[in-house]
Amino acid sequence: MAISQSADMDSPIKRILLDDVFWERVVSSLKLLKPIAVAIARIEGDNAILSDVQALLADVREEIRIALPTSLLLQAEETAVLKYIKKREDFCLKPIHAAAYMLDPKYAGKSILSGAEINKAYGVITTVSRHLGLDEGKVLGSLAKYTSKQGLWDGDAIWQSCQHISSATWWKGLCGSEALSPVASIILQIPPTSAASERNWSLFGNTHTKARNRLTNTRVEKLVAIRANLRLFEPDNEPSSTRLESDSEDEASEADVQEVDSEEVQGEDMEA
Repeated sequence: MAISQSADMDSPIKRILLDDVFWERVVSSLKLLKPIAVAIARIEGDNAILSDVQALLADVREEIRIALPTSLLLQAEETAVLKYIKKREDFCLKPIHAAAYMLDPKYAGKSILSGAEINKAYGVITTVSRHLGLDEGKVLGSLAKYTSKQGLWDGDAIWQSCQHISSATWWKGLCGSEALSPVASIILQIPPTSAASERNWSLFGNTHTKARNRLTNTRVEKLVAIRANLRLFEPDNEPSSTRLESDSEDEASEADVQEVDSEEVQGEDMEA
């Protein structure tokens, strides 16, 4: 017995777990991975919009650049990390992201776009204008006033208002008279990922369960719409009171329904 315990203490895994250098590397890796995890969680949230992609990737690049000098990586490894981040940005970012970032009022005056990205954003805005049958010259003229904060946008109040409503609502409501409004409101309603639609399928699956299989399609759509909209009013840091039950809970509810049915049958028999 003593021999086996001694052998266990000398095992390679045990030596690694007791090594302080190993845990320093783990902590160093977590500092590099945390900005990526935070960005993924935000971009897959219900409130994320297309313009956030450009901003989040820029934040990830900057946070990792700051964390690299304090990491335990070699110089060649640090260079490789920055190279992979740039490669991922080139893969993810498209002209539509630059156009969304340019048209999002909460990022006005904080442009991180390069000259080439701005030119491509102009191309997207022009293409969407043409698709909607709008006067491209008027749309670009409205864009010029928006970027230079002239005309309707000459004032602090209208820019402060974008902190309290969605960007698409800001364009459709306060800026609805501008030629750029239809283009901006459409682009800023495009979801950045398919995560929200995937959650919507989960809502449907958890609403129309084995215990509730008599629901009509219309009733299921109404229930899902109510639950999805109620979640938008709940703070992100609080547990959702409208969160649907898990599969195991659905099975439990089905058992409860069967139990109630059996009790009703027994009651009817006794009355008879």
